[in-house]
Amino acid sequence: MKYFFLLLNLMLLTACQKKDYTAGSVVKQGETYEIGAVLPELRFIKNDTAHVALYPSARVFYLDLKIKNSEHYIRMIRSAQKGNLPVRARIFTRPYSLAGEEISEIYPPTAQDISNFKTAMRPE
Repeated sequence: MKYFFLLLNLMLLTACQKKDYTAGSVVKQGETYEIGAVLPELRFIKNDTAHVALYPSARVFYLDLKIKNSEHYIRMIRSAQKGNLPVRARIFTRPYSLAGEEISEIYPPTAQDISNFKTAMRPE
């Protein structure tokens, strides 16, 4: 019985350890598709995941903060959100999960995207 508790404690200690990683060091690979110019909104950040809305899509998206350049993507989303400007996004083609679809990359829009977006905006 003593060995059982020792083994149980050992298993619990090793199972509860958080995996060490350097932020922005993981490189994920896989097939992606582009959803084009979208309006980003950073909904919230929880642990190592940022939940993002990409309008006009009604789907849920998330950004893994462990991937390379994730901090740059967050800054780009915040800047676009503040300036009410679109960004372009690439999404992994993995099956949909409860967390949503994973964002692979965020990058700046083209000049054509910005002009299309501004012409589509309603005057205030």
